[in-house]
Amino acid sequence: MTRFDASILVVARDEQESIEACVRAVLAAATGPWEVLIVDGGTDGTMQVVQNLTRELDGVRYIRNDGDLGKGHAVRHGIREARADVMAQFDADLQFAAEDQPRVFAPIQAGEADVVLGSRFLDGAVREPGSTPLVRRLGNRAVSAYASLVTGRRLTDVQAGIKAWSRDAARRIALESDGFSYEAEIAVKAVSRGLRVLEVPVTTRARRAGRSKVRLARAGLALVRDITRFALAGEGRR
Repeated sequence: MTRFDASILVVARDEQESIEACVRAVLAAATGPWEVLIVDGGTDGTMQVVQNLTRELDGVRYIRNDGDLGKGHAVRHGIREARADVMAQFDADLQFAAEDQPRVFAPIQAGEADVVLGSRFLDGAVREPGSTPLVRRLGNRAVSAYASLVTGRRLTDVQAGIKAWSRDAARRIALESDGFSYEAEIAVKAVSRGLRVLEVPVTTRARRAGRSKVRLARAGLALVRDITRFALAGEGRR
């Protein structure tokens, strides 16, 4: 069996228009043997596209996520299936740059971090026109500011769709969220449980296909509630 340096978890729900380009972009950025796990909970043609790719490309796996309850639920499924000791989440819509993945992995592979968060708001980050609308940008900053307040650690972008963690970090964080709150759960629990957390600047682009499934007002209120809960849970497991 191939030994992989990294497992890239690509959560898909009706992403047939972008999934092939996403998989090819991730593998083109690989600096070693990477596996790409497409965790699919949708009803469109994503499965057929990925199954065609598995016959052409090494390291691509299709994972059906029946009873999909949301992005966090799918990521937990992917973590259980991952074969590498370093894992990452990468969004299927290609709003983030696959070529940033090696930079996100590097601190973990070097033993310098347990969790690495991509950030659209650090110095050195590149936001291409149309990539982060003003309302969404302000919402992301507000959520990150609140996460910083409750953890006592500056976090600039807890909701970015590109991040990485070690297998041990995944065990210690013990994700619970089914929905989009899982993004903040990783960051807040990691800090609260004493894990080494780094942020690195990343590039964002306009979505190439499909539509965002996040309802901003509802998601924002849920995040404030959940971040408080994650911080308290994290302190209890230090």
